[in-house]
Order: sequence, then C-alpha cells, then structure tokens
Amino acid sequence: MRRREMLKLSVAILAAGLSYDSASVRADDALVLHKDPACGCCTGHADYLRAHGFAVTVVETPDLDSLRRQHGVPEALAGCHTILADGYVIEGHVPVEPIRRLLSERPDIVGIALAGMPMGSPGMGGEKTAPFVIYRIEREAGADAPKVFAIE
Repeated sequence: MRRREMLKLSVAILAAGLSYDSASVRADDALVLHKDPACGCCTGHADYLRAHGFAVTVVETPDLDSLRRQHGVPEALAGCHTILADGYVIEGHVPVEPIRRLLSERPDIVGIALAGMPMGSPGMGGEKTAPFVIYRIEREAGADAPKVFAIE
C-alpha cells in the first residue's frame, strides 16, 4: 500500500511540473540592451529594468541604425536604444508592464516600441506630460499605420 501512495504522489508531482506555465514567470528574463556609447539615459532605463527583476546586459553599439534594420524596426518607431529579449525587439524607454506582457503573451510580432525619448519615461528625466503610447512592430515590412500595443 505504501508503494502505491508513493507512486501516486510521484505522478502528481510530475504532472504539476509539466503543467507549470514558465511563460507566466518572466521577471528573470535576460535582456540585452544595445545603446550608443555616449548615451546616459539608456543606462537609466537598464537600471530601472534591473530594479524590476530583469537581468540586463548593456552592449555599447555605435551603429544602432544597422541593428534596427537587421531586426526589422521601422525608422518611425526608433527609440533611444534597442533591447533584444527572447526573440523580440523592445525599442526605446518602454515601461516594464508592456515588456512583461509581450514576453508572457508572445504575440506574432517583431516587438514593441516607445518611439523617441519621451520625458518622464523610465530612465528619462522630467515629468510625464502625456500617456506613453507603445506600438507593435509588425512582421510585414511597410505595414499600415502602427498599431497600439499598450498605453501607459
């Protein structure tokens, strides 16, 4: 009888482990942040992401435009720096919640972008003066107007 109980317990533990959704726990994802060597606000965004549980490696990349082209980021959505994360591109000073949502939901897109360098965004100084609009970076080149992924 004891052996049967141990077998049931082992099967239950194995089943629980197989059904665990590792995509829902994304705070320890490795992010690689590519930035211009002269930029300081990018380091601020990296610090912000680390404070929210992400492992961030900063790579000084003098030619960000080539990296963006290589990864399908339209010029209109270019931000201050480019993050590569688990098969996605995260462009600019995107807040942590849209990043977590992207990595959790895993949509069929290139990534997300907060274009430009909006004041008050994570890593940037100043006060937030308007909601941050985070756009989808679609896989189809030349897609219509960018679609909104999140508003923060």
